Amino acid sequence: MKMYLISDNVDTLTGMRLAGVEGAVVHEREALKNELDKVLADKSIGIILLTEKFGREFPEIIDDV
Repeated sequence: MKMYLISDNVDTLTGMRLAGVEGAVVHEREALKNELDKVLADKSIGIILLTEKFGREFPEIIDDV
């Protein structure tokens, strides 16, 4: 089981990559939705990490997941 990070900043992604966690940096609503759809389709990923900013700015997308 893998972990995947969807972040709004490069620093968080860099830190997690040093720990072996892959991820992506997104800034827009549609990019977040596309990245979540891609990650949810990958059955090898068991944990999705999201930065707090997404919960504040796009709660409806997060709630759907």
